[in-house]
Amino acid sequence: MFANVPGAIAYFVVRKLPYLSIPSPSFLKGWAKKDALWSAQAAAHNIGHAHQYINLGNILLEIDRLDEAQSAYKKALEKEPNNIYALWGNATIALRQHNYHAAQTDLQTIYQLEPDFKFGEASLVYGQTLYALKEWDLAKRHLEQDIKRWSHLDSYIMLATIERDNGNIERAIYHLETMLFKVKGTPAFHHRKNSHFIRKAEKMLRTLKR
Repeated sequence: MFANVPGAIAYFVVRKLPYLSIPSPSFLKGWAKKDALWSAQAAAHNIGHAHQYINLGNILLEIDRLDEAQSAYKKALEKEPNNIYALWGNATIALRQHNYHAAQTDLQTIYQLEPDFKFGEASLVYGQTLYALKEWDLAKRHLEQDIKRWSHLDSYIMLATIERDNGNIERAIYHLETMLFKVKGTPAFHHRKNSHFIRKAEKMLRTLKR
């Protein structure tokens, strides 16, 4: 009976833990990435192209060494000012630090250079940043384009909220109902994955229709 315990623990760590949304401690992530970090640091020092600094920044970001990661991305941008991956890394750090103005600058450049970057993720994050900054007009225009291109559920809710706050109740209801109909046409796993957006939209609808 007791001999099975180590095997069960090992199975959980190797097969199950990587798929759970449990943040790992920084020291544990650092230990797991120590060889990759050493190699990336050596490549950045010895070769020093933008690509090497971006790779170093990505590893540092993954282990939560944000200041060092930002420094690596900035060195990459010194070499290639419009390198989209360095801009994305820099924006990611700015968002983690709640520096939305800095993130907006990088995300706007990314969107201008490659609107479909990260399969629409950059578009969504740019919309979320404009929303966080309360740039309502800019956010509304961008989110309208985002839902046409990508149909992000969060974009529908942000857009509906902006319309509601502007007194455009019918438009707000339209966006929420459109979102819910789109979700109903997706596979069950997608429906379950986005259940929090669905509940939020349904709650907003009930309030708007009173």
